[in-house]
Amino acid sequence: MSSNRAARRQRKRTTPKDDFLGRLLSFFPDQVSLVGRYTNTSLGFADDGPLRVFLPDFHWMSVTCLGRYTGGYQFNGNKRLHDGAPTFATLLKVLEQVAHDGGAPLEVFQLGDRYDLWRELTTDDHGNVMEAYRRIRQDPGVSGLADRLDTLGTKYIRGNHDHWLGTIQSQIPDPGLPELETNDRKIYLTHGHRYDNIERLLPDDVQAFGVGLAPKVKPAKHDIGPFTNDNLEKINAFLTLRDKIGPHHSLYPSVRPDGALPITTAGDLTAIERTHQAYLDLTRFWHGDEDRNDFEHVNYLTFGDKILQFEQSHKNDHVLHVIGHTHHARLLVDRLPGDKPFVIMDTGGWIEDCTIRQGDGQAFRAPSAQFGTQQGNDIRLYQLGGTLPGDSN
Repeated sequence: MSSNRAARRQRKRTTPKDDFLGRLLSFFPDQVSLVGRYTNTSLGFADDGPLRVFLPDFHWMSVTCLGRYTGGYQFNGNKRLHDGAPTFATLLKVLEQVAHDGGAPLEVFQLGDRYDLWRELTTDDHGNVMEAYRRIRQDPGVSGLADRLDTLGTKYIRGNHDHWLGTIQSQIPDPGLPELETNDRKIYLTHGHRYDNIERLLPDDVQAFGVGLAPKVKPAKHDIGPFTNDNLEKINAFLTLRDKIGPHHSLYPSVRPDGALPITTAGDLTAIERTHQAYLDLTRFWHGDEDRNDFEHVNYLTFGDKILQFEQSHKNDHVLHVIGHTHHARLLVDRLPGDKPFVIMDTGGWIEDCTIRQGDGQAFRAPSAQFGTQQGNDIRLYQLGGTLPGDSN
């Protein structure tokens, strides 16, 4: 076989998604992990469509504010990789390269809670949201990143912690919307707090006051990643047994993924999917009320039933629903009427911590630095950083 023919075949095997992954791996060697992946042609996306990137909660605060919140709850993106490069700035380099190279169009979305105005705004501000916004936006650890996101044409969602941006939206370059749809009407994006019972019950001012009473809150750890085949077999065995027993026994499954899996080449995705499932199928879980509702009792399933109910009553037929808010990166798959697949992407966060699994089976804690992608019918969640070679802590 000639070298030219072999090269053509290699290019044909390399998908646009793998081209983006290749770029990511070149900037983040030994620092990329797979959190989730789902592919299905029934989703109906165009193969030559844009590369969409979904960025979750940042909770940006000024240095002054961080001086008050000393428990470690802060934006992870300025933490440095083992080569000394800041994590989020490096991701922006990848996205800027994609945008400038003229390949598939790039669309970037941020899912809200960029600015943690609940923590930033104090009584000294006398309710002046603009003052708190400027303090964060002009902070040296934020300003450059915010400017680069704007330059990428990022579309912003407002979350609960930066919902007050709506009061100054005509005065700032990045006000955001409560929700939006992609141009093809197939993806719906919202922060996610609309599905949170506490958010619906308490006014923002009350919740912000409560946040201010906990200046030493520490980052939580979220279990993320694919499920091993053995793990899924145990979950399904429990669900089968429970279906025989019936309701009213307060029996709920333990659903914990096995940790994000480090990847070094696009070929690793195929190897992972031989031994793992990189999403959770929701169809066997109870979608009922009270003690027949797994979604109210199993943390990993949180909001899944409410999002499905929302979609079933929405005028547009979305196949992908993207949220932030929980800081818990997950990829959930359910079914709409007509047995059409419906994907819920929880993009996780750049705040708090997560679990990454090493090849020897050990899992360790790492700062969350997650984002989602969609290109064609391939949907993915990645975790960046935290996988130092030889690290086993």
